[in-house]
Order: sequence, then structure tokens, then C-alpha cells
Amino acid sequence: MFENIRQLKFPKEFRINDHPWPSIAGIINDIGTKKEASVPDDLPIASIAHFISDIATNLWRLKQKLLYPGTNEPLNEVKRAYRHFESVWDDLMNVGVEIHDHTGIAYDTGLSLKVVAFQPAEGLKKETVLETIKPTIYFRGKQIQMGAVVVGRPLKD
Repeated sequence: MFENIRQLKFPKEFRINDHPWPSIAGIINDIGTKKEASVPDDLPIASIAHFISDIATNLWRLKQKLLYPGTNEPLNEVKRAYRHFESVWDDLMNVGVEIHDHTGIAYDTGLSLKVVAFQPAEGLKKETVLETIKPTIYFRGKQIQMGAVVVGRPLKD
């Protein structure tokens, strides 16, 4: 709303009009519910899940590049752009997408994770996820992508 008011201070030919397309959250919500006429009824659920998991995975990867390692603080050179990233991230969360990064958690064979590799690592007392290759993605409570991880094993004495 305030963006529209701000535009009034510029001459009409320089004003930026509201965009006519819906938000990402609106699109995903429409796809998830299949209520919109633009979403075919025969669109397979697997295609919807793949679309959402691709977007969520790539946003998660982008987030890793925008933040200082081990923090939620954006790098100085991307602080302005990070606000736009956060907006898209929040849109996904608001329509029911959950992205789980497993790095640092204790590994248990009962977890629904694909282990890409086991590797010995110093300083571990039990098996721990060292790196998340792909996060686990949930859409409205249902898992649509299994996470892929590298698990560290304690060194044998």
C-alpha cells in the first residue's frame, strides 16, 4: 500500500504500476489446492510436489550463499537483496512449505533420510549429520522430498 502512495511523488510517466501477476504464494496455493482454472485437473500430484520441492531446494541453497556461515545474518554485500529473498521464503512458509536442514543433528537409522556417504570425523561421540546435500521438504504436512545427507562417524580408537 505504501509503495503506491510513494509513487504519487513522481510524475505519472515515471510511476511504477502494480504488477498484474499473483505472488509466488498465490501460485503455489492455487497449485496445491487445484482451485484455479489455470491449473488443469489432470495435473499429477507428483508434478506439483516436484515443482514445489525444486523451488524450496533452490531457495534453501541460495540462503546458504547469502548468510555468514553458522548464522542467520546476511552478508554485508547482499543485505539489500536479502530482503527480497526473505519475502519469497516467507511466502513459501505461509502456504505450508517446510524446509528442514539436518546439518548437526544426531543421525539415527530410523530417520527418513538418504545417506549419500558415511565418513569418519574427529570429535564425534556418535553418528552426526555433517552436511545436508538436499533438505527434507514438507508441503502441508506431507513429505514431498527426502533429504540427502553426509553422516560423520566417530573415529575408532
